[in-house]
Amino acid sequence: MNNLEVVMFNMSNYAEWQKGVANRNYHIFKKLLEQPEVRRIVAIDFLPFTFKRALRNYWQGIITLKGKTIYRDLTSRCVKIKKQEKEVYIVSIVNSVLSPQKLNNKLNKILEKISQTNNQNEPAFRRIIWSFFPMFVEYLSENGIKSDLTIFDAVDNWIEHPSFIKHKELLRKNYQNITQKSDLIFTVAENLLDFFKELGREKDIFWIANGVDVAHFKNKNAIKPKEFNKIKRPIVGYMGIIQQRLDVDLMEYLARKNLDKSFVLIGPFWPVYFRKFRRSSVEIKRLKKHKNISLLGRKPYKFSSNYINNFDLAISPHKIDNFSKYTNSLKVLEYLACGKPVISTPLSGVERFSHLIYIASDYEDFNKKLNQALENNNIELEQKRVNQAEKEDWGKKIKGIMEIIKVRLSQ
Repeated sequence: MNNLEVVMFNMSNYAEWQKGVANRNYHIFKKLLEQPEVRRIVAIDFLPFTFKRALRNYWQGIITLKGKTIYRDLTSRCVKIKKQEKEVYIVSIVNSVLSPQKLNNKLNKILEKISQTNNQNEPAFRRIIWSFFPMFVEYLSENGIKSDLTIFDAVDNWIEHPSFIKHKELLRKNYQNITQKSDLIFTVAENLLDFFKELGREKDIFWIANGVDVAHFKNKNAIKPKEFNKIKRPIVGYMGIIQQRLDVDLMEYLARKNLDKSFVLIGPFWPVYFRKFRRSSVEIKRLKKHKNISLLGRKPYKFSSNYINNFDLAISPHKIDNFSKYTNSLKVLEYLACGKPVISTPLSGVERFSHLIYIASDYEDFNKKLNQALENNNIELEQKRVNQAEKEDWGKKIKGIMEIIKVRLSQ
């Protein structure tokens, strides 16, 4: 079965991965390229549903993306990425909001163009559609995209995401469609099993929690970032997208209670619009007023190991709400792979590591455990954390996923 073509509907852009974004979608894409069964991946960039996002995609995917152009028209482009052992194609389309059926037609046209590049002496491809993107499900329709297997990978519950408030009804309809028509469903969080069960799906659905690239983070020779030269220790660090789910009230509480410690937040700010004003700008100002809080901005994934390995303590200070119960923290695993002591709010999935991390019940408990974690850290505990992370390595995750796929394709 060494003839699989994976058509992947992404939750981000290939250009964003090149700039250092590393999400579940990215890690699975990279690991699939290492699988002998996979000969080709056609990655479809995040399909824009706003004019602003369409402009961004147009620049990133149609104008500036490097590669051999296979197909191009006014609103779309497909390029073949060089320097890859496997065939990799990136498709960018910006008029996705106009007509789902026309989008299907265009994608079929592009896929046919790609198939013409196949050596006629090689066996025909078996196509898997693997979607991370619940905003578009028309590929599942009768006149959609032909495939041997359809997979939906549920990363969070987008109905509860603050950035998709205006699209709740469409998402409810799409999740119902996914529930009824996808051959396989993978979920990032255990609670998503119940979400799909309530929609009527119990068979061929699997909880596959996030993994971690242990080799990337297990770095004993991590370089100290220059920014850290001006920051006093101990350093309490957070690395991830800084958006509405970050508990700014908790961060301010910790900063006031621990003037002898430095809090370093690394990651981009994700604007959330609420009642026509940019709420995130208010939160930035609140954080910046504390002298012991440093905001270092986005750092590429390739440098993430250097930053986390130079934390004294790593934290995951997220709010607990309807959205968080459908998530699964990548960051906690990355912290563990670096051997760092970790404190988290009681997020979905972190209870699996309760023997190795500190889970805080409230602000006061978080502060208490912050000091406890710093005092009790030792080399033996650091190694236990790394050992746990190795059990969650993406390489092991993808092998399990491929076994599920092989069984389903053989039926």
